[in-house]
Amino acid sequence: MVTVIVSALVETLTKHMFKNYLDARDQIEIGNAPSWYMKPVDDQMCVFTHKSGGLDAIDIVKDKARLKMIKKIDKTIEIVIYDNTKNITNQKEREIVENFKHDKYLPTFVDKNLSYSRISYEDEIDTTFVQACIPKTTIIQYQTQRLKDIKKNVSKTKANNAFDELENAQQGKPLTNDPNDPFAELE
Repeated sequence: MVTVIVSALVETLTKHMFKNYLDARDQIEIGNAPSWYMKPVDDQMCVFTHKSGGLDAIDIVKDKARLKMIKKIDKTIEIVIYDNTKNITNQKEREIVENFKHDKYLPTFVDKNLSYSRISYEDEIDTTFVQACIPKTTIIQYQTQRLKDIKKNVSKTKANNAFDELENAQQGKPLTNDPNDPFAELE
């Protein structure tokens, strides 16, 4: 069952990212901004930021782009979780999916993979513009690996609980879990 959940999460993430790419094809024009600003980039998840001020604004805008990317990936994952949990009734399955939601390593992943592909300072309007992107395949690979790690941890927990039950059975202790619950060994 865990394999089905993992596959569904990855498939939904891929579909959502592709759908967002198609939706982003609308034309956005901002006066005095560079021609590339707010334009979608093929096969990449991008964020765009700007800040008025001198050249000192460049570092501020880059940091702002980093935070926006973390939030954008988090929002994408929240949508994937929502799409996959609305029909799940089993609490153990829901917990597995919820484990996918919280990623303490996401800021490090973004730091490692975020590329500030375009930075432009427009001196006429005293504004810095930034485009920062991560390839979609990199995000999907990262999330797929996270799901595999979650699946591995669930499997370890199931194995440890199975050994505990076997040991209890050998000692004549009653079973503590409902044998009809497919996730009983996770308790």
